[in-house]
Amino acid sequence: MRKPRSGSIQKVNRKWEAIISPTALREIDKLPLDIARDILDKIEWLCNEVEIIKHSRLKGGEEFSLHSGQYRILYILDRLQHQIDILDIGKHDEVYKRLRKRQHT
Repeated sequence: MRKPRSGSIQKVNRKWEAIISPTALREIDKLPLDIARDILDKIEWLCNEVEIIKHSRLKGGEEFSLHSGQYRILYILDRLQHQIDILDIGKHDEVYKRLRKRQHT
């Protein structure tokens, strides 16, 4: 790698990695194949576009929500590790209900 010229900005484009929790994996396994594929495609899109999209943080927490049709993908960003932790996946009311339950335990 060559040394950047004085005054220039060196941009490092490091791809983000998605880590899918056991809870999210169980939920994906329950879905019809076409919906599961759409959700996995959306997670891949998130990894590729994480630096340029506006993330929707949920009230009162550190989690973000990404929509895929009627499903929600809950995640946390680890900016130091360039990692996206996928916490849960499910229909709108179900996934937020599980989140509230986890927050109160």
